[in-house]
Amino acid sequence: MSGILDGIIVLDFSEYIAGPYCGGLLGDLGAEVIKIEPPDGSEERRWGPSKIYKGNTRSSLTMNRNKKSLCLDIRKKAAKKIIYRLVEKADVVLQNYTPGVAKKLGIDYDTLSTINKKLIFISSTAFGEIGPYKNRRGLDLIAHAASGIMAYYADEDGNPKGPGGIAYIDICTAILNTLSAVAALFTRIKTGEGQKIETSLFTTALALQLTSVVNIEKLDKERYKEELDLLSNAFQEEKSHTEIIDALVYLKRRYDRPDSTRIIDVPDCNHRPADRYFFPYYRIYETANGFISIAAVTSRQRKIVNKVIDIYDKGAGVDFSEITDEIINHQKDLTHQIERRFREKTNQEWIEALESAGVPCGQVNYSVDLFYDPQVKAMNMMCNLENSEHGAYKMISTPIRFSKTPVKPRKGAPTLGEDSVSVLEQFGYSENEIEEFKKQAIIK
Repeated sequence: MSGILDGIIVLDFSEYIAGPYCGGLLGDLGAEVIKIEPPDGSEERRWGPSKIYKGNTRSSLTMNRNKKSLCLDIRKKAAKKIIYRLVEKADVVLQNYTPGVAKKLGIDYDTLSTINKKLIFISSTAFGEIGPYKNRRGLDLIAHAASGIMAYYADEDGNPKGPGGIAYIDICTAILNTLSAVAALFTRIKTGEGQKIETSLFTTALALQLTSVVNIEKLDKERYKEELDLLSNAFQEEKSHTEIIDALVYLKRRYDRPDSTRIIDVPDCNHRPADRYFFPYYRIYETANGFISIAAVTSRQRKIVNKVIDIYDKGAGVDFSEITDEIINHQKDLTHQIERRFREKTNQEWIEALESAGVPCGQVNYSVDLFYDPQVKAMNMMCNLENSEHGAYKMISTPIRFSKTPVKPRKGAPTLGEDSVSVLEQFGYSENEIEEFKKQAIIK
């Protein structure tokens, strides 16, 4: 049986999860996916012991299914000529470089679209290509923190809890990448032109909180004011993250169910819940005024962390595949020293120092912060809608950016049966038929 995307050629320059998994999904749909890798291979090939996997890790085996691997050093002119020839016949280019890198390499949308105006170019980054966070590096952990998702959970010590074994923000971004590629291919049938598509881990994480981050003006004005006041004073009052979660849940309960007298069920432990694995360079640390996430996944980044926070870790420069029990034990002993270091400065001071040195990091945000976050505003990720019963409300907008066919929520959610009559009229039902449906309780 032929695939939906038979005849479609995809050039996949991406690494890690959100890009590669998209390429795999497009391959599932029948596309010919060519994985263009650097001489030392893409990053997901190193996510496992080298002696056992030899570059074919569980991640690379799953993320890169359906693909052909073309190993090219795209920094060289001859390699670029090869790429440009491939682009002439390609339908989709997929990349997740930090904004600006693709342009430096000569494989950005403006360059490639002059070769092939029908090209669909997916740029999947950490924080998007506009706004104050656009140049920040980031992985799944950073998106968990910045988006506010992490603030819903706590580990066994009562601190904000990062993702467990499933990087679902990465995976969901990959699914959105796939959806956007297919949508753009469909649009191209009508217009004859390709376009650039932007997605990000940050906007995906916002979209995943679809029902959690909603501000109904009439109902939530006082509640959110109390939440902001609580957060502004929490660290001065030495509240733990778990205490903050409980207080926010209490406020929500009080406003949503004002007649309820049932107390909030609080587990006899700090976690809400937890399943934490140990690695000091991919976790959350308390600072002088909050919490910060760091994701130093490369040996270079880990050595930079050592320099920035002024510690020495003999295992910092060792690749994941070569880490021994001795190094792990040493890093466990070192963790308390790292924790003390991070408490010495504020979130802003650490983010500035680490980000300028090239280490992915970010503040742990709470959901109420998102309504005021400058990156959320810059990307128009909060939309203003209307509901016939509640009136004005805000919610997270569409996380995909199309350069030529922009999308956004057009109307608020209807109340039950609000459009029953108009829909039936649209499909040719008469007024008498509709009234009969109502009498028989077929429609409401």
